[in-house]
Amino acid sequence: MRVYRSGLLISGTVGLVALVVSVIGAYDGEVGDGLTFYRAFFIATLFAWGTIATSVCFNDLHGRGTNTAFLLLPASALEKTSSRLLLYTVGMIAYLLLYTTFLSWVLEGINTLWIGEHRALFSPLDGVGWSLVPHFLVAQALFFLGAAWFRKVQFVKTVASVIGIWIGLCIIAVSLAYMVGPQRCLNANCLEFPFLEWVTDAAPVAYFYLLPPFCWFVAWLRVTETQVSHGI
Repeated sequence: MRVYRSGLLISGTVGLVALVVSVIGAYDGEVGDGLTFYRAFFIATLFAWGTIATSVCFNDLHGRGTNTAFLLLPASALEKTSSRLLLYTVGMIAYLLLYTTFLSWVLEGINTLWIGEHRALFSPLDGVGWSLVPHFLVAQALFFLGAAWFRKVQFVKTVASVIGIWIGLCIIAVSLAYMVGPQRCLNANCLEFPFLEWVTDAAPVAYFYLLPPFCWFVAWLRVTETQVSHGI
């Protein structure tokens, strides 16, 4: 409830942007039966708004003037962490599904009155946007951890940290391949690399099923640590 005005302002802004793009597309004759327009709107808004909003979801924890109220809130660290987690995962996805559906009704009503044609209406049950939701959960988990870990400029610091870790992992992978590769080539004529096959199979599991819970767990530990140290 503390940030509902910001939510309404952002909703109105993205709605106006969608209206302008829709009107321009209708004027250029790009109104058809496809769902591409609203699917792209839903995914783009989910990733842009969802990650930015998540990155600042613990501002009251880090603020000098607000952390006292956060610490005195009669709830455990687990409750304070899980409430924000649910709000910016389940809550964000559900809200944008409903908002995109409502927006499609309004915009296509305008197109129908203006040019007599309209796009296919967006439906939360069409299933197309759901294929990218797991990737959003991974991105959200990283920014959720960054929101709990960093005190200021959380979004930028999280992006920089992810890039730095990715570069470090690439360097380690290249180094291991350089050390193991020549020996394997001598012994097996470069035909078999069971280790690489195992990594290829394990990477999606770690990405989708291990990384998000790990980030959420570390974020909870960070909130618990902050409460124990009285927000210092």
